[in-house]
Amino acid sequence: MNAPHSRYDLMILTSGCFVVLIFLLLRLWASRNVRTRAWWIEAGLSLIALAGIGYGLATDLVAQKALGLLLMPAGVAWVLLIVLTIMVWRRGICSLRIIASVTLLMYTLAGNAWLGNALIGSLEKQIPPLDIAQMEPFQAVFVLGGGSGFSEVDGPQFGNAGDRIALAARLWLAKKTPLLIASGSSMSELQESRDLAAETATLWRSLGIPEEAIIQFPELLITQHEITVYAKLIRQRGWTRVGLVSSAWHLPRALRLCRVAGIEMVPLGADRISHTVSWSPYWLIPQESGFTRVQRAGWEYLGMLKGR
Repeated sequence: MNAPHSRYDLMILTSGCFVVLIFLLLRLWASRNVRTRAWWIEAGLSLIALAGIGYGLATDLVAQKALGLLLMPAGVAWVLLIVLTIMVWRRGICSLRIIASVTLLMYTLAGNAWLGNALIGSLEKQIPPLDIAQMEPFQAVFVLGGGSGFSEVDGPQFGNAGDRIALAARLWLAKKTPLLIASGSSMSELQESRDLAAETATLWRSLGIPEEAIIQFPELLITQHEITVYAKLIRQRGWTRVGLVSSAWHLPRALRLCRVAGIEMVPLGADRISHTVSWSPYWLIPQESGFTRVQRAGWEYLGMLKGR
């Protein structure tokens, strides 16, 4: 029962010693020309901190991973913010203390895996899970752009949200829909111009889906544009049961746009990324999974506020 706690202790020891070491090294460098007794004491403490880091690294794998995170650019920036905040609180004026503390808090939250997972989970839980075998057939399934990637060597490929494209293909192969609709284009002002609808269609054809089962709508830049075009097609065809595929965390905003457009689409959630995160202090360190989820969830909630 004590093993997990001892592992956390070693990780906290190693990470804490690293922060202390950076703090002391900066102080030693700043006063390197005046080596008082306090300077030598801090030099000795630096060696103790270094020994603590070495002990943690030599005895614990999780401590090694934690230190690895702290040595990444996001981790280094976090440690420097901690050190800066400590220094400001020791000598700074009140306004600087507030600015430093708020900046540290915001950066910590922006890369926090617990917060990111909670925010993404709050979106994904609004979309029911799928059971393709029990699902009623659709007259058509629409797939919002963004699931494809592009390689200059290999051409179109499945991107980070490629499960959108794969889920639609599964529905067609399971005979749950006779038609797949692909849409979307990239913004040339932000990146190389790409026809996302064509990339999606290429990937579907590579999976054995025939051309006659695919409809493409290129040149649609944002979700609002895609939903507007979908609404026109649904009314033209007189469809009464259609599915909408996107990442589960993106669908709540897309469904709001459907209601504004006056259409009803069945949400088909793909690319779920929320998961159980343990309460290990390891996840307190700002890292990729935290930044990604906080950013995505924040973008979705901002889009809802703007009505786009």
